[in-house]
Amino acid sequence: MVGSAIYTLTMPSTFTNFIFYYGLLRLGDEWREAQNALSHEERHPLFILHSRANEYASRQPIQPEGYVTASPNGPMSFCERFYYDLYTVDNNNELRNDLLNRLRHREQFQGAAHELFVEATCLRAGFNIIREPFHIREPFHRARPKNVEFIASHKETHQRIAVEAKSRHRPGVMGRSGSPSSNPDTKFIRLINDAVAKDQSNPLAVFVDTNLPPDSVEAFYRPTSLEPMLPSARISDIARDVRGKQEFDPYNVLVFTNHPQHYGDDEQGASRDHWVPIIASNPRVVIHHEKALKDLLTALNVYGNIPTDFPKLLPGTNIPA
Repeated sequence: MVGSAIYTLTMPSTFTNFIFYYGLLRLGDEWREAQNALSHEERHPLFILHSRANEYASRQPIQPEGYVTASPNGPMSFCERFYYDLYTVDNNNELRNDLLNRLRHREQFQGAAHELFVEATCLRAGFNIIREPFHIREPFHRARPKNVEFIASHKETHQRIAVEAKSRHRPGVMGRSGSPSSNPDTKFIRLINDAVAKDQSNPLAVFVDTNLPPDSVEAFYRPTSLEPMLPSARISDIARDVRGKQEFDPYNVLVFTNHPQHYGDDEQGASRDHWVPIIASNPRVVIHHEKALKDLLTALNVYGNIPTDFPKLLPGTNIPA
């Protein structure tokens, strides 16, 4: 069962095998049939990655239990993570039709998938999701800031944190037109400034998907020091530029993430993740319960740890025990 929907398996399966089956079903027969009718260049990036993952799995030995297990390559790792995020959000009855439709859309998929990752991470960190009604700009009235993605409310402490998700699109990557750059830039100021201009009354967490290929990621994420841990010069520069001449940081935590599995070669193991949190020293709005932020960072740290066994749920909930 996922949320209120029941899925039936006709053969032995691990949980990771199940979420592959579930994920395509959730996107719908019409979407899958439409993808099959398209040329490779026109197909959705998830459909391409799923097909590549299936081809890789078909070359692996079948276990005595009747299913395939394998160390994932890039496409398989990407699909596992995406489908687990989809499962997490759907299983907590938070998967909205508008987000699902954006996930089905070739050019909107990357940003929607990043939002899905952020929402799933908040749910796994022990937050409830609160959605605000859309702000309507009335004539002759001062425009109100746009809504954030959602408000995350920590179940244990009731601390509320506004959450924004931003993803860097790149030519020729994840369904975008053009050719991939051999020297992708690291310009994220505009995305971050757009995020911090929204909700200015709640503590704010901004998640930035840098979408860098594996051969470019180290220069951006490599820390300048391990003891004490200090971020790279480029990340420090970005944090300084976002603050500008203000006396405060316009966020409480600014999280840079890079999940480059979609860049991976079919015959190589999946590339590793990178992520760096910048904790504001003087935030615009103070977080009163630091445990909420700690739980969020813990959930980020274990991202990609997907169970192979079907999760046991807490009594009366859809939350893994």
